[in-house]
Amino acid sequence: MGLTVVYMILAAAGLVFTTTCLVFMFYFRKRRLIRLSSPNLNYIIGLGAIVLYLNVIVLVIPAKSENVATVICNTNPWLISLGYSLCYGIIIIKMIRVWVLFNRTFGFKTSLFKDYLMALFVLSLAIIDVVILLTYTATEAVRDNLGVKLTANRELPGETFGATAEYHKYFLYVCESDGQVVLYAILFGYKGILQVLSLLLAFRTRNVKVKGLDDSVYIAASVYVTSIVLTVIIISTYTLRDYVNAYPAVVGMGLLLGTTMILGLVFIPRIVGLYKDPKGETVSTFATSGQNDEAEQTKSGSDMENELKKLRCRVIELETTIKSHAPGGVDLST
Repeated sequence: MGLTVVYMILAAAGLVFTTTCLVFMFYFRKRRLIRLSSPNLNYIIGLGAIVLYLNVIVLVIPAKSENVATVICNTNPWLISLGYSLCYGIIIIKMIRVWVLFNRTFGFKTSLFKDYLMALFVLSLAIIDVVILLTYTATEAVRDNLGVKLTANRELPGETFGATAEYHKYFLYVCESDGQVVLYAILFGYKGILQVLSLLLAFRTRNVKVKGLDDSVYIAASVYVTSIVLTVIIISTYTLRDYVNAYPAVVGMGLLLGTTMILGLVFIPRIVGLYKDPKGETVSTFATSGQNDEAEQTKSGSDMENELKKLRCRVIELETTIKSHAPGGVDLST
């Protein structure tokens, strides 16, 4: 019971922290520093964080009846999978964008990384999760295999009480279905592939530094954090499920620490940066989102063309003036 109260308080604090970050991002969304950090994408990270904090609350609810245990078992995969896709999916696509912006070897266009296209990438991850989970739920429901089973609690071995040597053995409800192994293998499998890709890109862009907007540094750190959290969750899912306190404690702490660190890495630098530089005067124009970056480049190119046209016109005017004053109509073109 103590574990449940502590984790619920921590999850509630996380929800308050997430709400505060989202309110801050929305209120200052027109400031240069906030605008260049893609606030619309950060809203999605906040939404994913809310789902993951809710998952912690569901995870530590005591399953004292079969019905409650069944609901918890079938709710957890949805929350953790969708929360991961929303929260960490943005981190992954931002990492890919950083690599593309600083490595033009393959000729990718920055227009491919506009905010709405990146949001569509995350939405596609969520759709994949929904399809997988619906397929699993429908298949197991037809087979009447969505329930739970009683198993021995490894944390509390059997005990003998009283003069009558009354023996007590402790059990707990665990999720059990024939397709559960396949479900987690598919969900964690494709997320693991994305995570490995992000780790490689984070390593390739480890030396990228942008004055006033170190998004690449924080994104890379977020990738390392999510990799550790995902690894802990995968291992715990298959090794600690028969431990009534250890499993929710380890997985719940992984979700709490991972989600909070992601929020801290994404939002805290913006809060500190806005406090130090409210007008965003020290921010490099190169460190923009796909949409803003392309707009800045287009604007710079257009300004340069206009300057060249003015210079050509000025050169023609000077040549005409010189010719008109030159004695004997000397040809100055030679």
